[in-house]
Amino acid sequence: MMTPISFSNKTYALDGGSHYLIRPIQLDDRERIIGLFNHLSPESRYLRFAHAISKLPDDFLDDILHLDYKREMALVAVIANHSGTDEIVGIARYVTPPKKSSCEFSLSVSDSHATHGIGTHLMLDLIAHAKENGLQEMLGYVLSKNLKMLHLVSDLGFQITNLDDDPDFKTVSLLL
Repeated sequence: MMTPISFSNKTYALDGGSHYLIRPIQLDDRERIIGLFNHLSPESRYLRFAHAISKLPDDFLDDILHLDYKREMALVAVIANHSGTDEIVGIARYVTPPKKSSCEFSLSVSDSHATHGIGTHLMLDLIAHAKENGLQEMLGYVLSKNLKMLHLVSDLGFQITNLDDDPDFKTVSLLL
């Protein structure tokens, strides 16, 4: 596994005086990623994965933990929970197909932290990394009913278009 290309961990404030850290995903984050998934409501899981899912597949976990940093990046938002251990409360990732200058992103934030700016900061940091890595466009496929995500990407400057053959999804794109 290659190491991330010059990403500096960043700390952001939350209301109430607590903080969270955004950093690249690490190999030992497996259980924390499962914990994040387990803290997503069934609706949030559906909006993220576009179908009902009750458990993260092992191959998905392996893919997200073993990145080729020339083509992929995964950032996590980490907060110390009440017991003092680190908990992942959000994750943003992009993947670049071979021989392409565009990447496809995904984003998940735990339901309990969904309205605190964590998704915005994860996306801004992910976009900055994609630009630094020489990518020219970031794309996503968002369920039409995922209004929170559509609002977030709109605020970040993404163009939102309908898919001609699938009214359940919208394509969102940002030139980098």
